[in-house]
Amino acid sequence: MKKWLAALLALVLLAGLAACSSETAAPDGETSASDAADGQAGAAAWKTLTAEEAKARMDSGDPVTVVDVRTDSEYEEGHIEGALLLPNEDIGTTMPALLPDQDAEILVYCRTGRRSAEAARKLTELGYTDVADFGGIVDWPYETVTGAFEVPEELRGPGLLEGFTAEDLDGNPVDDSIFEGYGVTMVNVWATFCGPCIEEMPYLGTLAEEYASQGLQIVGIVSDVLARDGSYDEELTQLARDIAAETGADYLHLMPSADLQTRVLGSVQAVPTTFFVDEHGAQIGEAILGAQTEDAWRQVFDELLADYGDAQ
Repeated sequence: MKKWLAALLALVLLAGLAACSSETAAPDGETSASDAADGQAGAAAWKTLTAEEAKARMDSGDPVTVVDVRTDSEYEEGHIEGALLLPNEDIGTTMPALLPDQDAEILVYCRTGRRSAEAARKLTELGYTDVADFGGIVDWPYETVTGAFEVPEELRGPGLLEGFTAEDLDGNPVDDSIFEGYGVTMVNVWATFCGPCIEEMPYLGTLAEEYASQGLQIVGIVSDVLARDGSYDEELTQLARDIAAETGADYLHLMPSADLQTRVLGSVQAVPTTFFVDEHGAQIGEAILGAQTEDAWRQVFDELLADYGDAQ
């Protein structure tokens, strides 16, 4: 009896393992069974269209938003004219700023169809009500264009640091004009008590000088110089000046003004935390938590400059 029970349990275990393996991702260009089930199960499932059907919608004269969910480099090599760029991996748990209307008709595509299916599912889960996946650009028989993506002016919205005001460590007024002429600005939030922050500042100073001619600048925000009454603590401010001078981090450092506290420091849970913004003060890429090596920062800088290095 015990042997029979053991055999039965073994069969159940094998069946369970088989079910888990069926949930692995489908090859690029295919929609997995779980993705298809997700698309059919919700009250607002997304649609699938052929390339011909999608082209007919684009030419209909109706307001249609076409979304390319590939990478920046793939988009630049060739895309459907007028398509917005929203990489699939950037679609998270909040509404993308590029898609402010949840009831808009949205047509998504990628290279072969896998990422567009994932993106259609995620957008539907975010509450978008009219999403259609028309697969991969490899099956698109119509014309495409080349060139990097630029966010349309009407969709840009206020940037993370657009219109901010603050003071530097010497009390001089600073505003968002500091971003002009730089395709990428690194905004490094640090504190005078933070060992890892201070350890990376010497090579940040070196990198600031090296990359300035390539369209990238570094700006620091010293986060811990406020007194209890909201004024700037002079002793801590002087310490911040000394640290910047002694480490060779002689790039611009900002005091935590009300704008910076609201827009940047409110989302910082640990230091150092680093953001990147474009020439308009809009955030680009993801925030990076923690200190990095010099080589790691070089890699980040080079990748961002490849995508955003040409300031307008």
